[in-house]
Amino acid sequence: MSNQNVVTHISPAQLWIGNHTHLIKKTTQTLQALFCKDNGCKRCKTCELIDKQQHHSSIWLKPEKMYTRDDIKVIFDTISFKLEDDQKLFFIIQHADFLTAACANSLLKSVEEPPEGYHFIFLAERQSQILPTIQSRCMIHSFYEHGAYEHQKQIIDIFKSEKICTPAAFLKILDEEKPNEKETIEIIDILLKHWFKQFRSAIEHNDQKKYQLAHATVTKLKTALQSPPMPGSSKIFWRNLYLQFG
Repeated sequence: MSNQNVVTHISPAQLWIGNHTHLIKKTTQTLQALFCKDNGCKRCKTCELIDKQQHHSSIWLKPEKMYTRDDIKVIFDTISFKLEDDQKLFFIIQHADFLTAACANSLLKSVEEPPEGYHFIFLAERQSQILPTIQSRCMIHSFYEHGAYEHQKQIIDIFKSEKICTPAAFLKILDEEKPNEKETIEIIDILLKHWFKQFRSAIEHNDQKKYQLAHATVTKLKTALQSPPMPGSSKIFWRNLYLQFG
């Protein structure tokens, strides 16, 4: 998805899923394109301030660990003020997957019906860690499947397939692509998104065989995500996951 598409179809609440560094860059480009008179020239003072996260049009939030009520207090303090008719202000909630249930729930009303001109952009690496109540109020964009994990495409394709490959072929691909612990979690999220789509499609078309496959696959992936790989154990994690599909 292009940066321009995000700007053109801007909505009051958005959830962006992807690699954190990539999301920061994407957010910066989007705000520059929106507020710079030259559509994001990257040279003017406006672009410079946005790049430094110091522009008056945005408030960037980042937790030290998990979010606390103090971390998000600035949202409630700010949103109580009415903006000018042509003014926009963005709250950028970095690491939104670190929002506690209490913090996320306290934001629901503001996210669902923000005052005119206010916008929320939630940035998260794992969609599965975002409360459904937040997800349901956001326009969701995933940036993982736009080349970010091209170097692990074979592993992704294996678990998207309805027919698993041979053990020898799988181990060869695993040795070639070597996903680390962080990448492993992100790949599982990509696969969950894919199989959730298959699950919904099966229900819509009353395809019992496809429904059973998608349901079983989602269950296996979600179970695997409950015990993520520890440092140095990604290869064992993938081997064990493969055995469940074999």
